[in-house]
Amino acid sequence: MRGSPMERGLQLAPGMNTHHIETALHVPKDVIQHLNELIQLDFDAASTYDHALERVDDPLVSEDLESFREDHERHISELTRVVEDLGGEVEEVTRDIKGVLLEGMTKLRSVTGTLGALRAMRMNEKLTNKTYDKAVRLDLPPLALEVVTRGLEDERRHLAAIENHIDRCAAEDQYVEVPDSYPPSSTRTPTTEKRSH
Repeated sequence: MRGSPMERGLQLAPGMNTHHIETALHVPKDVIQHLNELIQLDFDAASTYDHALERVDDPLVSEDLESFREDHERHISELTRVVEDLGGEVEEVTRDIKGVLLEGMTKLRSVTGTLGALRAMRMNEKLTNKTYDKAVRLDLPPLALEVVTRGLEDERRHLAAIENHIDRCAAEDQYVEVPDSYPPSSTRTPTTEKRSH
């Protein structure tokens, strides 16, 4: 499915309810800012998956990457709802400098095909893992911490799966099938040299 994450229509996780007591409490502006930064991060991440998927020809990899992209889109929806319920203002997501750089690197590395795309996504997921890991250490309201913690679990799962795909694809690339017309060394006919008398 093409288009930006917002254009594709984002859905909350089933059963998610973010109407908590924090809506009536004062929430520091820096908390709202951190949450908005995560929304931008997930927007950038979802966009890089679009570019990577264009170069992937492995069905197993495609299935996982499409699922991971949907996770990032869900994060945007969940975090947006949290910011609103905490009384904050959701900043408009755009293709910022970091996003442009991530997209450019993803396009460049994905030119080589599935393995290159996976390596690009590994780099991107390491960034999202690092950012989410920092976010869960902040003094967040319980409502926000619940959503961010679940997001971190998704990011760790993404990175682990991508690492596994890289190992598998790299191993497959090392195997070179020898043509049938090429005889193994044990069946080669020795060359007889003609000697002049």
